[in-house]
Amino acid sequence: MTPTRHTEPKSGPLERYITILEAVVSTPDGLTTREIETMLDLPKTTVNRLLSALVASDLVEQGRRRGSFTLGHRLSQILQSDTAWIELASKRLLKNLAEESGETCFIARLYGATIHSIVMESPDASVGVYVTPGHVLPPHAAATGKLLTAMQEPNLREAILQTELNRLTPRTILNRDVLEEEYRKIREQGYAVENGEHVRGLFTIAYPIILVSGQPPIYALGMTGPAERIGSQHLSELLAKLERTASEFANVFAPNWKKRG
Repeated sequence: MTPTRHTEPKSGPLERYITILEAVVSTPDGLTTREIETMLDLPKTTVNRLLSALVASDLVEQGRRRGSFTLGHRLSQILQSDTAWIELASKRLLKNLAEESGETCFIARLYGATIHSIVMESPDASVGVYVTPGHVLPPHAAATGKLLTAMQEPNLREAILQTELNRLTPRTILNRDVLEEEYRKIREQGYAVENGEHVRGLFTIAYPIILVSGQPPIYALGMTGPAERIGSQHLSELLAKLERTASEFANVFAPNWKKRG
């Protein structure tokens, strides 16, 4: 029999689990047991029991604030899973950014331990060929590849780097110590650049798309073009454009989990 909607009040164990998840997801800093009790008007024993089950399933986890609970890795991955509508929505925003900047703009996504371009808008076909949808972006050379690798947890970062690190141009970074220092710098400044490390003569800037506050990003926004053109512009101005558009992407992709400022 097909389930139908009705107007009776929602109740039962499943509804309580969902209510707790909705409360935790809507609060970037997480909620304590006491805060959940007060917010949902539930007994302490009930909240403890529900939270224990959610933690065991990796749907919530201990937050940074003492005694708090926040979004778990498993649920975070579910929420960030891309679908066809994400690519459709991306096209409009990318087109606006590409027209404004005059450069090729694209989105890269981390799939497991590899990074791919998933959608692109380009006024320059010769540049766009390097970030066409489905193109694999090397974690040690491409700006978006370096950015998404740098911002993952150490274990995942190591898994990403298990792939062979090939020399793509004379500027490609192959030394692991130098690469780790590059990743540290990226985490500190919040963006990545590459100047001819992936493709000779191309300059690329990458900025993270934060869907879930406190969770490593799996999407990155990139802007690429000839080094003599894009590399001669003020980096701060290009970063401002990327930051604004990344925020717009977050609003479209995950409005309920956008970091609150």
